[in-house]
Amino acid sequence: MEINLDHIKKNLGTFTNAYGLNPKSSKLISALENDIKGDITQIGVILRDSLTKKGLIICKMPIKGDYADQMVWVPIHDKNLEAAPIFSRISILNNMNSEMHFKKYKMTDNPNYDQIDEECGFTLLVHRLFRTHGVIEKYIAKKGYGFIRRNRRDIFFLARWCNFKRIQPGQEVSFMPIISKKGLQAKIIEQEVT
Repeated sequence: MEINLDHIKKNLGTFTNAYGLNPKSSKLISALENDIKGDITQIGVILRDSLTKKGLIICKMPIKGDYADQMVWVPIHDKNLEAAPIFSRISILNNMNSEMHFKKYKMTDNPNYDQIDEECGFTLLVHRLFRTHGVIEKYIAKKGYGFIRRNRRDIFFLARWCNFKRIQPGQEVSFMPIISKKGLQAKIIEQEVT
C-alpha cells in the first residue's frame, strides 16, 4: 500500500495543533516507512490526561488521504492533555481487521464515550465528560435543522444528529459540542429526562 507520509504528518499535526499539542509522530512515521507488509490500515491520535493517562479523545482516520480540511474538534477547557499517535494493523493470521494498537485505548463499546463519524472516514471517540446541556431554541422541520441555546449562544444542529424523533422548541437536551470548518455544532443530541 503506497502512502503519502506528508499527508500523514499534516493530518496528525492539524489535529494536535488545534489543541496546542505536538503530535509526537516521528516514531509512527518511522514505523510507516519501515512497514514493508503494508498492513497498517488506520492512524490516529489519542489525547489523554497528562496526569492520569486516561484517554479522553481519540481521532482515527484512514491511512490514505488528506483530511486536514474535514476534521472536527471538541472544545476543551482547563484540561492538561498530551498527544500520542496510534494505529491499527490488519491481522496476518486471520486476515481480519485487528484493533491491536487501538485496543489499549478501545472506547468504541464503552458507554462513557461517544463516537462521531464524519462522512470522509474521520472518526472521533470522545469521553462523555465533554458533553454539555442546552435547550432547543428553534427547529425548522421542513429543512431538518435547528439551533440549541447554550449560554446566550445558538448552536447549529441537524435532525439526524438527534437520538430521538420528536424535536420541539423548549426541549432540554445534552450534546457533544463540535468545532468544524462550519463553526460550532451540536452532535449526538440526547433528550434530557425531566
